[in-house]
Amino acid sequence: MKRYQQGMTIWGWLMVLGLIGFFTMLVITLLPVYMENMSVKKAVTQVASQPDADTLREKDLFIRMNKQFYIDEVHSVKEDNIVIEVDDDGVKSVVIYYEVRKPIMFNVDAVVWFEERHVLGGEG
Repeated sequence: MKRYQQGMTIWGWLMVLGLIGFFTMLVITLLPVYMENMSVKKAVTQVASQPDADTLREKDLFIRMNKQFYIDEVHSVKEDNIVIEVDDDGVKSVVIYYEVRKPIMFNVDAVVWFEERHVLGGEG
């Protein structure tokens, strides 16, 4: 009876460990970005749901949101990222467009774009 060697070679194991390491590094790098985005969503929802929110200017909305950003340590959203849009029915919405760049290795960055939208003065 012949027995054949089974299993992965050292090169196979190094490849698997390299892939596991790369994806672990990617998760560790990007997880804080998505957690920060959850804080942005919470701040937008809180401020936009206030009854007087539809009368506020972009600067006033940013000042109110910035208080929550300070508590949650959100550093990616700037005043220029906040826009008030009015649709055809006259409904105002606050929209926050921003991107986060995180270095992965050498000159390779991960770029994540976010767009958060909420109707002003309403629950939606």
